[in-house]
Amino acid sequence: MTTELELDENLSDRDKLKKLREVKHSLIENVRAEEKKRSELRTLRDQDNSKVKELFTEARHHRTQRDLVNEDVKLNKALRDVRQEDADKVFEELEKIEETMKDSGIKRPQGKSRHSRIATRIRELEMTIQTTARPTAAEETEMITEIERLYKQMEDLEVAEEKQDEMRAIQKRLRTLRSEALGHHREVQKLAGMSQEHHEIMLGKISEAKKIRTAADDNHQIVITLSDEIRKIRKQIHKVASEGDRIRKQLGQETAVERKKRRAVEAKTRDDEITKTAGDILERYQKGEKLGFEEFKLLISRGLLND
Repeated sequence: MTTELELDENLSDRDKLKKLREVKHSLIENVRAEEKKRSELRTLRDQDNSKVKELFTEARHHRTQRDLVNEDVKLNKALRDVRQEDADKVFEELEKIEETMKDSGIKRPQGKSRHSRIATRIRELEMTIQTTARPTAAEETEMITEIERLYKQMEDLEVAEEKQDEMRAIQKRLRTLRSEALGHHREVQKLAGMSQEHHEIMLGKISEAKKIRTAADDNHQIVITLSDEIRKIRKQIHKVASEGDRIRKQLGQETAVERKKRRAVEAKTRDDEITKTAGDILERYQKGEKLGFEEFKLLISRGLLND
């Protein structure tokens, strides 16, 4: 920037003053432009910082939601494992019953028709014994033996059916437990997806916030640089103004400070004169002289007629 030392010494004082006014005007335009740029960057920085706070708040919300969902995941995993353990125990019960039936030679019944056929056959043999007029001893013994064998088959069949009913009940419990375990597993999968979604959103918010914060920090550094530059320009403006005042003094012109002082002295002088005039008018009033309207106004404005 142009300073006192850079002025051409060959210039007249008036030309120097003109040059200094041009330099001062240029510096003022420069500082205003820099201040406008700084103000815009401050606004942008503050908006970015506000957005960063908002994003981090949203990130914390999704982190909280993720943690809550993860607690549900843990609970459903535990319930799934418990149901699976219960199902394994019930399956062991089923295997034990099948092993007992195998060791006892009990076969699984093939439906109710066999039970009915055995009962029918026993009834037929019993009727034959009752209705045959003179069966031989061998025939009668053979039929009784067959009836006893059939009764034994029916007993075995009833035991098998009892075991089958027990197995069906166990199988039902097993299906229920496995179904519950599967339900909890599906819930774990669904919740895990929700947890991952919250986690990814959280990471996205944090990543976006960091980018915006970096931009805000960059703008803040530019604001600091601009503030330093503005201070330097203002110092140059002060130097140029001081140099202009010095030259104006040499030319016999008033500086802004001198003009202010002069006007203050003139105002004080006028006020003193008005005060003196008001005092004279008051003396006349107190002596009983009649006063004009403007004179009354002056006394009132000075507060001399309050009493």
